[in-house]
Amino acid sequence: MTDRRRFGVIEVRRINAETYHLIINGEMWSEVEWSRSRQRWCIQDAAGHCLAHVEHIIGQDRDVQTAIRLAKRMILDGRMPSPEEARAQLNAEQEQKYLGEPFTMDAPEPVHVRRDKP
Repeated sequence: MTDRRRFGVIEVRRINAETYHLIINGEMWSEVEWSRSRQRWCIQDAAGHCLAHVEHIIGQDRDVQTAIRLAKRMILDGRMPSPEEARAQLNAEQEQKYLGEPFTMDAPEPVHVRRDKP
C-alpha cells in the first residue's frame, strides 16, 4: 500500500549553504547535502543514508535544484524510504554492528542407536 503522506506538500528548507531538508507535515523525509569529498550533491534518507549522488553541473545553484527535484521524485515514486523505514533500517544496521553476524548452527547429524536384542 502506498504511503499517502508521500503526496503531501514537500517543503524545502535551506539549513545552511550545503544542506537542504525536504519536509512533509513537519517531518524530514530527505536531506540534500553537498559532499566535499565527492564534489556532488548527496541525496539522503531521513536517517542519513545516501541514496544517490547528483553529478556536478556548471554552477552550484543549478546542481542543488537538480538534486532537490530528484529527491522529490524519489519520495513520490517510493524509492525514498519513509522516515520510519529509514530509522528502522538504521537501527537494524547498528544492532547488527553491535552484536555481530547472527549465530546459526546446523542441526546435528542424527544419531542411530543400535540395540542388540538379548
